[in-house]
Amino acid sequence: MEAIDEWTVAELRAELEELELVTTGNKQDLYDRLLDYEEEWGDDGDSGLSNTVGGIFNIVIRNRVALGAVIGVLLLLSAIVVAGPVVIDMIMPAEEDPPEVSNWEFSFEEKNWTEIQTFFVNDDSTETVSLLIPMPNNVSEVYIGAYWGEEDEEPGGIVGCDLVTVEVSETSVSKPHLYTLSSTDASSQDCDADKTEPWDKIWYHYFLDIPNSTGFEGTEEEARESWDLYNGSGTGEWRIDVSVDTYAVWGTVCDCEDGEDVRLTISYIEYEVKMSIMSEGDSSG
Repeated sequence: MEAIDEWTVAELRAELEELELVTTGNKQDLYDRLLDYEEEWGDDGDSGLSNTVGGIFNIVIRNRVALGAVIGVLLLLSAIVVAGPVVIDMIMPAEEDPPEVSNWEFSFEEKNWTEIQTFFVNDDSTETVSLLIPMPNNVSEVYIGAYWGEEDEEPGGIVGCDLVTVEVSETSVSKPHLYTLSSTDASSQDCDADKTEPWDKIWYHYFLDIPNSTGFEGTEEEARESWDLYNGSGTGEWRIDVSVDTYAVWGTVCDCEDGEDVRLTISYIEYEVKMSIMSEGDSSG
């Protein structure tokens, strides 16, 4: 134990108080009491052990603040060792593997729909028919054709016949600009339509300009994006207006009925695209 000169009265009393010993008296009394306690502690065990314990005891007594700092540093280091990887992952997350690149092929499942309507259209009037295709369908082709018969009108247009007009509106159709249109003239003055023609007198045929579907190299997301432009194509309302007007070849005389029986053919093809992997591509791009 250090000499009495190295202690202050306050330090001696503090140490005795921690040991639950009497803290009254002068400096010499306090010092002797602390010295007696240490000697009694040393007599209870092996001299080597007592010296070691005594040394630790003295270190603890004289260096309480420094020991607390060391313990704090050790606790902090332990926390870093345990939580370090988690903190590092939060700050610098591990890079994810890039998406796999493959060669994709596309297959089509198609479904055909056809509807035939027959109705009478009076002269100087218009019959409106709507083809409504709801989302999320895709339509690759749309065919609209009108045919009529001139049974009671004089063949060849010597006297007169009706003028039939068919107009298709695409303003409420999704992505009509993706289609190519093939059609006849929008109106016909033919007087020899006798219902024996194998096709419609006036028709519109819309073809979707589908891109090359034999294969696509890229990730799955890129392959799906290549078809996003065509999702919902042709859905919405196709409006068809059929009009009939009196037409006289020679003067105003017309030996015909007031209107026409019109047969309207509407057909379209819905399709669904399915993707599958042809072969594994080079992931390096």
